[in-house]
This record gives sequence, C-alpha cells and structure tokens, in this order.
Amino acid sequence: MAGPDHDELEAIFEERAKFFTPKWFGDLFAGRLAPGDTFWAGNYGPALVVVPLIVILALFTALISPGHLGGFFGSFAVAAGIYRIAVLVGLIRSVWRAEAGPTFWRWAGVLWTMFEAVALIWLGLDLFGP
Repeated sequence: MAGPDHDELEAIFEERAKFFTPKWFGDLFAGRLAPGDTFWAGNYGPALVVVPLIVILALFTALISPGHLGGFFGSFAVAAGIYRIAVLVGLIRSVWRAEAGPTFWRWAGVLWTMFEAVALIWLGLDLFGP
C-alpha cells in the first residue's frame, strides 16, 4: 500500500494548520465540522494544553496559598463545563447535518459530552464548598 504523495501530504498539513484557530472554534461551535472532529478535537484537543497549564498553576497556587485550591479547581471545572456546553451545541448541530455514518456513535457522543458538561459544572460548584 503506497503512502500519500507530496500533494496529498500538503493538503493534510494545510487542513491541520486550521485546527485551534479562532475560525476553527467558530466552525466548531456552529456545528460546521464533522461529528467526529467536533467530538474528539472539540472536547479533548484543548485539554492537551489547558490541563498541563492548570497543573502548573495549581502547583504555584499551593505553594503560595496552601489549602485554597478548591476555588481554583472549581473555577476551572465550571469554565470547562461551560466550554463543553458550547461544544455540545456544535456537536448536536453537526450530528443533525451529517448524512453518512453510524448514527448510534454520533448520539453516544452527544450524550457523553452532555454528561461531561454537567459533571464538570457540578464538580466545580461542589469544589467551592460551603
């Protein structure tokens, strides 16, 4: 099996360069991406950068103000939940527009994204504590 030629590789690289740009996020939230891209890249792509940053910030917060990470993590969890709701809206739009492929997995992705959004917001609010 032959690999992609130079022109095909260039097209792939051009497409990948569009990921995580402001226009890409606009397309994501508007449901103009494929359901798979919306689910996987929308839900988990930004986490590849955000999670390590949160860990580093949590480390410094714990050093400066020990015992006060509940509000720190709570605010990030609520923000992540709100972001997931925006992805959920785009995913629902994307699933409605999709014409081919298995519908079970599309709707399973919608339910999973909804579960994660609710869980993140619930956990975030709980971390603020009484």
